[in-house]
Amino acid sequence: MSDKPPKGEEMNQANQKSIVLRRKSFSVLSWAILVAMVFFAILAAEEIPSGAAHGPLTGIAACLGTIVLVRRIMGSRIVLGKSELEIVNPVFTYRIPYRLVAEVDTSQDGTLTIHTSEGGEISSVAFGGSLLDHFVGSSDRAAARIKEIVRQRRSPRTEAQARRTLTVSWIADFCLLATIGVAVAALLASG
Repeated sequence: MSDKPPKGEEMNQANQKSIVLRRKSFSVLSWAILVAMVFFAILAAEEIPSGAAHGPLTGIAACLGTIVLVRRIMGSRIVLGKSELEIVNPVFTYRIPYRLVAEVDTSQDGTLTIHTSEGGEISSVAFGGSLLDHFVGSSDRAAARIKEIVRQRRSPRTEAQARRTLTVSWIADFCLLATIGVAVAALLASG
């Protein structure tokens, strides 16, 4: 006797897994820029001459600030969960139950947009329009994938509402605190 679930049940379990959609270049660029900025911050810190800390500290703060912006933007994605669609943008995260998704399309500039039955329009930074996307078509492919998953997972019984929360990005948030600390230290050092 096999411990495997019946084939239909196995397919249903695979259908319920979370799917993360993002441009492959976002992850690669995000980590590459993070490593480069940490390297530049270390170089700036090593060149602190005694008594003249203002310049290098400002450079470190600039590197950390760049990490904050890059991690926030490049961390954008769309998560297709069990019962809701999650659009993670740099500042806000939108959670929309599948039953509230009215339409998924790309605008003329190529930006992927989710239209809700409540009349809302939410654009995804992860699939914003670009010249490269015009030729590659990643926003259109993502829209087609979202439509397919919404059809499969839509449930008329859920009473959940669409929600908007602040996006949490631990690396970006930590670097933001470090940026503020280093900027204050640079101001105090300059006298």
